[in-house]
Amino acid sequence: MEIEHGEVTITVDKNIIIVKLEGAFNEFGAKKYTVGIKQIIDTFQGKPFSILINNLEVLGGTPEAYEELEKYNQWLNTQNLVAKAMVISSITTLDIINLLSPSRQSQQSKNFDNEEDAMQWLATLT
Repeated sequence: MEIEHGEVTITVDKNIIIVKLEGAFNEFGAKKYTVGIKQIIDTFQGKPFSILINNLEVLGGTPEAYEELEKYNQWLNTQNLVAKAMVISSITTLDIINLLSPSRQSQQSKNFDNEEDAMQWLATLT
């Protein structure tokens, strides 16, 4: 039985995908997140897009969740991603994400402590 752990909210503002993640994620919660993003990206039909991820309420994830995240980021690197803004306050969580998802290094990415600054940065790029 697949029980998802971790809450995902995904919205779109023009060509910016806005994600809010909450809680502790297992692989099924991570898949819900990645599948949701992939479905939205498909609707852009190859047009450029950016992503804002609010991780302020993320408590962490299982090793399998981070494996799913790395596969997703590898796929994301083949798409027309302009930039990714991450709203995060936990240096430890950021260190874990960077360690377990090295494919993120290929992305134009910047970290913020609030969504407003993140959106402003993304708006200057798209």
